[in-house]
Amino acid sequence: MGTLNEMRYLRSSGFGKPQPRHGLHLLYWFANEFVKIDDDGNLMIEGNLEKKEFGFKPFPDPGELLLDEGLPFFEVGNLHADEYEELPDYVRENYTRKFDNSNIDRIIFSLDEDKVLDKIYVAQHNNHTNAFVRNRTRRISKGLINIIRKLDLGEFLEQAGYS
Repeated sequence: MGTLNEMRYLRSSGFGKPQPRHGLHLLYWFANEFVKIDDDGNLMIEGNLEKKEFGFKPFPDPGELLLDEGLPFFEVGNLHADEYEELPDYVRENYTRKFDNSNIDRIIFSLDEDKVLDKIYVAQHNNHTNAFVRNRTRRISKGLINIIRKLDLGEFLEQAGYS
């Protein structure tokens, strides 16, 4: 599993595209509105994941898909979840409520006890098998999150190759 640490690698990964997929919009929201950077440069989350805000839920068995280092994992991006309506309109706008590709993208991440992001992944969910596609799962570097944070949504989508 490769790590995406530059926009060109995100572009070539195929994550979140083409339309009507929502993954790039979700990643932009995650990087700019959910993740905060503390004084030490750590990527932190704000909010209570136990309340399942924005449709966050525990990711139960990371060992099947990811390297499990004993930290809790969470996922977000399922637009079928009741709480998905808390996500911004730009994340939800292409969702069709059908079993098409408009709801296959997810973000999976692990947290340490201080709410510091440890690992971040983008993944593709297969609606028909209800499982994740291993060869469509990539780690996202903290550096790429910082790059995304410096762009507005239009610039990000253009650089990521979304059309």
